[in-house]
Amino acid sequence: MSKNALAAAAVLSLLCACSHSHTVTTKDGSVSVEQGKDGSGSVHAVGKDGSSVDINTGKKITDYPSDVPLYEGTSVMDMKSGEKHSRVVVVQTPDSIDKISDFYKSQLDSMGWKVDATMNTDTTVIYKASKDNREMVVQIGSDGGKQSISQTLADK
Repeated sequence: MSKNALAAAAVLSLLCACSHSHTVTTKDGSVSVEQGKDGSGSVHAVGKDGSSVDINTGKKITDYPSDVPLYEGTSVMDMKSGEKHSRVVVVQTPDSIDKISDFYKSQLDSMGWKVDATMNTDTTVIYKASKDNREMVVQIGSDGGKQSISQTLADK
């Protein structure tokens, strides 16, 4: 192997082991994108008016409201928006739909949430719940051997 090819391979391996980030700013706002060494990623967008949206993937969710149930699993996506303090979380788990559904039934009740509507099919369970000035929709569905939980939380 030539010295140039060996040097190029060394530089490439260093680049692959590092995290990457990039920000683009215009008169209308900015967007920052970051990719971690562990495969996690994030996007932070800020509009001209100061409104913002954050999207994270592959990271543990650490700043979720303590009075809102959140099933333990692998975080696929966590998106926050300043508008109506909305938040969408998607989690995957190998646990059964019944086990996840039982968790939400008990946790929504014990945390003071009122279940306004429920829908059940063989492969999907949906809860619509409210508490104070907030509302939440939890959708549990089968996704090829894993269950996917999509949870949307927002101000009314």
